[in-house]
Amino acid sequence: MNTAYSAPEPSAPFLPWLRRHRLALILAVSLILLYTLAGFFLVPRIARAQLQAFVTETLQQDVSVGEIRFNPYVLDASISELQISQRDGAPLLGFRNLYVNAQLSSLWRRAVVLKEVQLAAPDVDVVIAADGTLNLAALSPPSDTPPPSDSTPPRVHIGTLAVYEGRVGLTDQSRSQPFTAAVTPIRFTLRDFKTDADYENAYEFTGTTLSGEQLSWSGDFTVQPLGSKGEFSVQHLKAATLDSLLSPAPAFKLSSGEASLSGSYRFAATPALSLAVELPLLQVNDFSLAERSAPENTPIEVPQLAIHQVVFSYEQRQLKAARVDVDGAKLSVALEADGSLSLQRLFAGSHADAEKVIADGSSTTTASNGSPESPTASATSAPASDDTASTTTTVSDTSSASPQDDWHASVDLIELRNASVLAEDRSMSPSVTVALNPIQLGIRDWSTQTGQTMRIESAVTLNDSGQLNATASVTLQPLQAQAELDISGIELPIIQPYLARTTAMTLHTGTLGAKGTLNVSQSDETPVIGFKGEISVDNLRTTDRLLKEDFIKWQRLQVAGIDYASTPARLSIDRITADQPYARVVIAQDTSLNVAQVLNPGGEQQDAEATAPETQQPASANSPALPIRIARVRVNNGAADFADYSIEPSFAAGLMQLQGDITGLSTDPASRAKVQLAGRVDRYAPVDIRGEVNLLAAAVYTDLSLDFNNIELTTFNPYSGKFAGYNISKGKLATRLHYKVQDRALDASHHIVLDNLEFGERTDSKDAAPIPIKLAVALLKDRRGIIDLDLPVTGTLDDPEFKLGPVIWKAVMNLLTKIVTAPFAALGALFGGGEELAFVDFAPGAAALLASEEEKLATLARALVERPQLRLSVPLTVVTASDSEALARAKLVELLPIADDTVPEDEAEQRSALASWEQAFKEHTGTAAVYPAELATKDASPLSRVEHLRTTLLAQFAPDDAALNDLARQRARSVQDALLANPELAPERVFITGERAEGSAQPDAVRMEMKLE
Repeated sequence: MNTAYSAPEPSAPFLPWLRRHRLALILAVSLILLYTLAGFFLVPRIARAQLQAFVTETLQQDVSVGEIRFNPYVLDASISELQISQRDGAPLLGFRNLYVNAQLSSLWRRAVVLKEVQLAAPDVDVVIAADGTLNLAALSPPSDTPPPSDSTPPRVHIGTLAVYEGRVGLTDQSRSQPFTAAVTPIRFTLRDFKTDADYENAYEFTGTTLSGEQLSWSGDFTVQPLGSKGEFSVQHLKAATLDSLLSPAPAFKLSSGEASLSGSYRFAATPALSLAVELPLLQVNDFSLAERSAPENTPIEVPQLAIHQVVFSYEQRQLKAARVDVDGAKLSVALEADGSLSLQRLFAGSHADAEKVIADGSSTTTASNGSPESPTASATSAPASDDTASTTTTVSDTSSASPQDDWHASVDLIELRNASVLAEDRSMSPSVTVALNPIQLGIRDWSTQTGQTMRIESAVTLNDSGQLNATASVTLQPLQAQAELDISGIELPIIQPYLARTTAMTLHTGTLGAKGTLNVSQSDETPVIGFKGEISVDNLRTTDRLLKEDFIKWQRLQVAGIDYASTPARLSIDRITADQPYARVVIAQDTSLNVAQVLNPGGEQQDAEATAPETQQPASANSPALPIRIARVRVNNGAADFADYSIEPSFAAGLMQLQGDITGLSTDPASRAKVQLAGRVDRYAPVDIRGEVNLLAAAVYTDLSLDFNNIELTTFNPYSGKFAGYNISKGKLATRLHYKVQDRALDASHHIVLDNLEFGERTDSKDAAPIPIKLAVALLKDRRGIIDLDLPVTGTLDDPEFKLGPVIWKAVMNLLTKIVTAPFAALGALFGGGEELAFVDFAPGAAALLASEEEKLATLARALVERPQLRLSVPLTVVTASDSEALARAKLVELLPIADDTVPEDEAEQRSALASWEQAFKEHTGTAAVYPAELATKDASPLSRVEHLRTTLLAQFAPDDAALNDLARQRARSVQDALLANPELAPERVFITGERAEGSAQPDAVRMEMKLE
């Protein structure tokens, strides 16, 4: 049955109520409609207008907004595609979508109560300008009224807060090299969030990357005051992961290794920024650093690195660790041919920027090109976000930091075990390789804190043999270090390539050792260095690469009691001991010295350049020479060989068994070192060196004697044949040399004794001295065969042409030349009589010796006895004029005794004398005297007539040539007889020449000049 439906009729009571409240209902519906329309349509428009006005007018920035929605019934709102940028178009911040769901309970709870807040794809660009200003500061509205110091943030309760797909970019333009970094994506979820004072909002984060890296982060934080604490862990973080985040890629590559760390942190923003982090253990395994361009080259390898109990405190500006253990680390480094280090290639290019960033304390987070969904990027977002926040805080905080806010780092113990360093110098040919393996190093109490002292112990093996052990106490600020060093077994041939660069010497063997205390400190930015200890070099042997013979060698050289200081500069040594030292000195055929050739292979050109006037620099008065004091130098069984190949045949001699001491060496001008050395030349010739000398400043003071005895003269045959023109057949040499230098003035004496020097064959050398050398030797050699010479030499060491060797040779030549050119003077100097020994004076016409001449001849006879190799030639000597006149006068006196030139005084006696002269004239000539006209007058003087008669008779009595020859022979015989009156003088050594020679006329005397051969 079909029944039609009919609406129930309103009850009678409702209709009256409806009619009574019709207006209220219409008003309510209208209000609801208005509320709905206002909520859905008006609020978004007003919000957009207010937002745009605030940003553009108040903040003076640009803004773009997508869709704004508001649901007035569920009290949720959303804003999409918000982007705020600076007027120049630079982005500041934005997001894809913001959703907020509020609760009505906010009214009675007097708080902002939000059921849910979701922020999708937030994007923030943080830029630090070149002047240090922060771009985000532009989002802070200007206000002339500072906020009250006791203001508190509004109460906020949020049921769920979610942030996902976020990005934070950082650009720092305040650095010399701008720095850019980004963290993306950012994901974060927070439940039951409250801003109530001291309310701890708990959070937790965990994740695992595709590479197996495990990250976790948990804890809680408060808004009032702003702070947080919690724990975090990163396990199996791969070096490759970190390397992929480096952009732009540096020259080095994190080629292998993984790190694990876990720890806790505590952060507070008020009343002052505070951040504390504790890491019980940071462990790195199998780490290696390679060249990106050559990944197979890994110069840095660390198999195991563990850092224990790391504590970081931003508030105290401290980074501390209890222990750092490094096992098996390896470092390979090379000095390239261009002078650069191989490790420089690792840190070239863009890495310089990263290094500057690290030095400035900035975040090391770098941009990632991974997609928002990348697990790796997601895994690293949380730590990177904290780093970025920390960086931003640091920028604002450190701008006002005071000097006392310096950061300090410390480690209680650092241990490096079984490490190795392979160093190669490729600038040398062949290259030099040094291996330090193993290296054991321990550092206790390392710290950058001012006044903190650390202790260091190390043991290093060098090239499998040398040992370098050290214990040190070091303070970095201010620098103060004291180290006990013990070095042994360092094989010196490793430096041979360096010697080969500057010398012609080959170092075959040698071992270096040292023990002592090294002190280093800082004073007025100048390091002060001190060392006390000893150094030794054992079994050193070098050869001359040119001659292929030993050059310098010794069994042991020990320098003990070293005390060195750089400020004030001084060096003190107690003892230097040289056991079996040896040196070879050789003069080559071109007269070059092997010492100069070995130590300066560049030769004369370099020497000339070094001594050129324009390159010479005067010594600075502000840089005095290093004061040196050496208490004792001991030489045990020293030796040296000398050879001269510049002469033919060559010369060689050896010094051996040198023994003795030099005490009191010093550069102090007032010091006097005592020298006592003894040795032998060619085994049988003793050498003794004694005296006082300022050996380290010999030009200031030297008083030294050198005695050589029993040296075979035949050893010097090469020099004798070249310079004397004769070989030596036998002879011995003894010499005493005495050198005295006072303030660069030289006063030297050379006492030379030659015993039985005998010349052999003539050499006809073109370099022979142009003097009769045998005569010189005969003049010098006494009756025992001894030649005893004294050769003084004086000069000044400031004379650039003064050289001792040539000066001595010049003195010898001057002496020999003087002897052979004035042999009698030489004898006279030795035996008296001077140069007059060469002459015998006779009365004119007489052959008898005067008493003075007999005495002179006796002296000459004694001299000839003492010089048995000399022979004397006595010439037949007359002076024709003087002797003829004297002989004629003698005949005249014989005829007329008054002819002795007696002059009568009165006229009567004069006339008597004239009568006697006229009688004698008549008896001799048979005729009467005839006068010239001027004397024939009666007025002529009797004396004038006597003189006429004297002249006429003298002409008549003039001797003939036979008479003069007879006189000459008588004189020579008188001289010979006087000389041979000395029975020790052999007659065969005095010769009378066969031909008459004209002597020299002297006042009232006739002079005979004898000759020596």
